[in-house]
This record gives sequence, C-alpha cells and structure tokens, in this order.
Amino acid sequence: MADPKTIGRYQVLRPIGQGGMGTVYLAEDPLLKRRVAIKVVRVTGNARHQAMLRFRREAEISAQLNHPNLVTIFDVGVEEDSGPFLAMEYVEGKSLGKHIKEKNLDQEAAARVLIQAMRALRAAHRRAIVHRDVKPDNILLSEEGRAKLMDFGIARTMGHMSNDPEDPLEAPTTGDGHDDDYAQTLAMRLTVTGDFLGSPAYAPPEVLKGGEGTPASDRYSFAATAFELLTNQLPHPGSGLTEIIIHILQEPVAIPADMPPRLGAVFQRALSVDPEDRYTTLPEFMEELIDALPGPASMRARLFAFLGQDEDGSSVSTARFRIPAGLLSDGPEDSGQNATDPQPRQSQPVKISLAEDPVESYLASRKARADARPEGTNWSSVLKWVALIFLLLQLFWWMAPALSRVH
Repeated sequence: MADPKTIGRYQVLRPIGQGGMGTVYLAEDPLLKRRVAIKVVRVTGNARHQAMLRFRREAEISAQLNHPNLVTIFDVGVEEDSGPFLAMEYVEGKSLGKHIKEKNLDQEAAARVLIQAMRALRAAHRRAIVHRDVKPDNILLSEEGRAKLMDFGIARTMGHMSNDPEDPLEAPTTGDGHDDDYAQTLAMRLTVTGDFLGSPAYAPPEVLKGGEGTPASDRYSFAATAFELLTNQLPHPGSGLTEIIIHILQEPVAIPADMPPRLGAVFQRALSVDPEDRYTTLPEFMEELIDALPGPASMRARLFAFLGQDEDGSSVSTARFRIPAGLLSDGPEDSGQNATDPQPRQSQPVKISLAEDPVESYLASRKARADARPEGTNWSSVLKWVALIFLLLQLFWWMAPALSRVH
C-alpha cells in the first residue's frame, strides 16, 4: 500500500520504520506543532480488534506513569484504509537493539542506559504494571543519551490478568521443561502458532511454560537485556528461536569464558530458573552489576552516583546505596581482584548528598563518612595544646623578674 499523506489529524512526513504487520511514520501534529511517531498496523478482522486493544492499553498505561524514561503516548485511533494507529513521542535516536548490533556503546554508556531503563521499569512495577516484553528493541536511546522504555501493548496490571477470549494470553502448558520431547513441542508451538505474546528469547522459563508475567519475570528479561548489551550475545544462545527456547528451558546461562567470575555470578543469580532465587529488586541487581564491572574505580563511582539520582533524572536528592569496599581505599586500585574474585565484596549502605558532578559527590560522601566516625583521642590536638601551655609558662617565667621590680 502507498504511504498515507495523513493519519488522523497528523501530517505524515516520511516512514521511519517497517515491521511485519505495520509501519512507523514521522508525522507532525498541526494543532500542537510538534513531531510525533505514528505506529500503524495494517491488519483486518479480529487481528485489527486486538491491535486496537493493545494500542488503547498502551495509551492508558502511559497516562498513568508519565515518566521521563518512558515513551509518552499522545493519541490512538483507527483509519479506515490503514488500520489502527498509535501516535507517540518522537525520539530521535536508535533502539538499544541497533546499538548492540553496531557495538558502539562502551561499558559506562551501556550501564547508564540500563540505569535509566531500570527507573522506567521500576516506576511501572510501583504502579503494579508488568511490562512482559522487556528487550533491547523496546528501549530507545536518544541522541542526547536519554533512554526510553516503550511498548506496553501486552502489559498487565497485577491482579487483573486472565485468559479473556477477547484478549488472549499464553495458554497454560504441562511438563517441567526438562523432557526433550516436551521442550521441543513447546518451542515449536510458540514459534509456529504465534500463541506467545512477547519475545521468547528474553522470556524466563516460567513464562515460556504458560505462567503469567510478574515483576520477577520482568527482572529476568531486564537482566537478559543487560547480558546481551554487555556481552553482545544472548544468555541462552541458539541458531534459531526454537534452539534458544529449548536452551532456556533446559540449560544454564551460557557465561562467556572471558567474563569476570564476579560478573558471571551476578548474571547467574539474576537469570535463575526459580524466580525466588533472583534479585528481589531492580536497584539491587544494578548495584551488584556495577560493583562487579571491571574497570577503573572512578567509573564505578560515577555509575553509583548516577544510580542514586532521582528517578525523574532532573534533580538530585539524598539517596542510600552501596559503595564497593574497593572504592574506599586511597591506594592504587587492585583491578585484578575485581576481575577475578567470584564472591561479591562486602559493601555497606552509604548516605550521600549528590552534587551535579558524580565524582565530587563520591568524594563528598567519603568526607561525610570520615566526619561521622566516632570521636577518639586526637593526639595531634593534645600535643598542640601542650606546646601552647609550655610556651605560655616560659613567657611568664621570663617576665616574672620584671614584674616584681615594678611592684
């Protein structure tokens, strides 16, 4: 079909993305004089109805959250010729998936993207909303460096999940995922029938086996995204989607041979088969991840400071988070220990007041820690007072004869 000149009230400028079922256009809102991205799905029948439900849900969730690290939805509607459309904030940049393919983000930049995406996902969880499709392609990175989580089309509000025939979820299955025939059958069903909503390559085992999405499953998908961003490979590799699904159901996480053991231990916990064994919060995962990253201590100090900023990303506050023990030393950095020690180092909560410069924030936190130490005998001050008293006594002894003659 030819590209439309208008969609709703919006003037179409050009196509900026193409998918299997639709197109994303750059358009202009003639009323508000702003550019928007419009997603159009060209489907008919029941699929058209389902697409409209997803767009409406995404708009409702966007209105509830209103977070700077979430893509804002402006409008939804249906065009007779082109189908359902979703008008949203235009982010000039690329998806995290494209950045991974191009390998153009260094370790610190990648961690900053993860921290911002974590803020958005955490904001959703605080409103009892489960995303259910966290993956690199659903995280946009603007040219200014701001990350935006998008596509809440299959999200659910906890406590309101059901297998409504108007809005089908994953069909429950049986089996424990360890039987070869069962895993093969399940993988084929998910890839061939299209029953699964979401991205199986980033989904945890319990969701692949028919369980409903939870914050724990979102945290798994977020960790899988972080794994791919830092290693440029999936935690469960395979030559095709079927092999990847079977690997998720049957095999442990494929930790690269060159990954530092401490970092590998963090991912093994974050990607545990049992949701109860995973990190219980997103900030906890990010703290451990940053602590385990190889590289200079100054980089980790900057990342910890950035992690402690307000979730809106525009102001600073007093936050509590952990500073690795290795960063509290004034001596040369022992980067080898950080890279080879398989056990996370002992760390403790530190209360710091963040400044605009993260390194200055970190140095200020160290000074605050020193000021907060219990007071003991300050021998330097004692010696100064002893010397002062001695000098005063000497002065009095020298002036005493003169004073006696005056009297």
